[in-house]
Amino acid sequence: MADKSGGLSIIDKGLKVEGTLNAEGKLVIAGVLEGTLIGNAVVTVEGSRVVAHAKVREMIIAGDFKGDVTAYESLRILQTGNFGGNIICKSLSLEAGGKLNGNVRPLEGKNDLSVPKTEVPAGQD
Repeated sequence: MADKSGGLSIIDKGLKVEGTLNAEGKLVIAGVLEGTLIGNAVVTVEGSRVVAHAKVREMIIAGDFKGDVTAYESLRILQTGNFGGNIICKSLSLEAGGKLNGNVRPLEGKNDLSVPKTEVPAGQD
């Protein structure tokens, strides 16, 4: 997962974040996140818990994720990952042992790659 804009942010074990999180660069979630997530490269590690509406360029899920994800490039659910919710993405991969319980739709249109970096578009909350 290449990070084109630099920077690394970590929500470590024992840390709980609630609200809207805008993450440029790479974000690693080892703790708990509840709310809205907007980011470029996001990784949830085994043991993490995320309940969110997410708009990301690419995401790897190895922990528990409940909510909706729009991944403008790719979404990978690893063998320890457990996803429940709705997915809209360009590319999806699910490793053996990974859990996916939800709906999946392909990303449509050539203009869908314009990922919002700092705010949720009006009417998308």
